[in-house]
Amino acid sequence: VNGRLSDRSFNSWKKRAYLAEALFENFAHVVAQSDTDGERFSELGARPVTVSGNLKTDAHMPKFDDEQVEKLRTQIGDRPVWAAVSTHDGEEIIVSQVHRALKKRYPDMLTIIVPRHPDRAGALAERFAKEKLNVVRRSSGEKIAPATDIFLGDTIGEMGTYLKLSEIAFVGRSMTAEGGQNPLEPAMLGLAVLSGANVQNFREAYQRLIDSGAAKLVRDGQTLAKAVNYLLKNDEARHQMMAAGVATVDEMRGTLQRTLKALDPSIQPLVVQARLKGRR
Repeated sequence: VNGRLSDRSFNSWKKRAYLAEALFENFAHVVAQSDTDGERFSELGARPVTVSGNLKTDAHMPKFDDEQVEKLRTQIGDRPVWAAVSTHDGEEIIVSQVHRALKKRYPDMLTIIVPRHPDRAGALAERFAKEKLNVVRRSSGEKIAPATDIFLGDTIGEMGTYLKLSEIAFVGRSMTAEGGQNPLEPAMLGLAVLSGANVQNFREAYQRLIDSGAAKLVRDGQTLAKAVNYLLKNDEARHQMMAAGVATVDEMRGTLQRTLKALDPSIQPLVVQARLKGRR
C-alpha cells in the first residue's frame, strides 16, 4: 500500500531480476503511488498492480495554533518574510546567503528556517551568529524583534504554525541532499512552493504542482534568491501559485478511497469469515 520504488531501489532490483521476480510475484496486490512506481513494480514481477496516488494527499492539513500564529505575526508586522522548511545540512547556509542577498533589496527581510532535524539548531545558531546574523530560536521563547534576521524553528509539531507565517516556502532535502521532502503540506496551506531539483521521492507530487503552476524548481542559491525576489515583488504571481497549490492538492485527493477499493477483494473474504465465525 502506498508503494514506491526510488530510482536507486529500482536499479538495484533490476540487477537482481531473478530475485526480484521471486519476491514480487508473491504479493497478492501492490497499490502504487504513481504510474512510474506502478510500471516499476510490474516490470519487477508484481501482479496485479493498481495506481492509487499518494496517501499524503488525503492527510489532514498541518495543525497550527491560531493564537500562536497571531502572536508571531504581530511580532513580525508587515516585514517581507519567506520560509525554508525541512532543510538538511548545507541548505541552511545557502538560505542564509539568500537572506543576505535579498536584504540589500529588503532591509527588513525576515527569513524563517525550520531544519528537518531540530537538534542541529544550536550549531546553526552559532554559525549564523558568526555571519553577523541576528537569530531568534523558537525554543527560547524570545520575541522576534525588528532586528531579527533569522527565526529558527527548532521545535517539533509546529510546522503548520511556521508555514502560516509566510506565503513562500522553499522545501529542503532537495538541493544539497537527494529525495526531497513533502511539498503537499505547504501547498495545501496555500503557500507558493520552491524546491531544488533533487525531488525523486516526491516526483509525482512535484510534477502535478509544477504543471499547475503551484511550484517551481531552482538550481542553486542564486536562482533561489531570484525566485523569492520575484514572488515578493509580484503579488499577483505569488497569489496565483498559492491558489494553484490548494486546488491541485484538492484534485489529488481520493487516494484512500482508491486504495480501499483495490484492497476490497482481499478484505471482503476475511470480513465474511469473521462474521461466520462470530455466529458459531
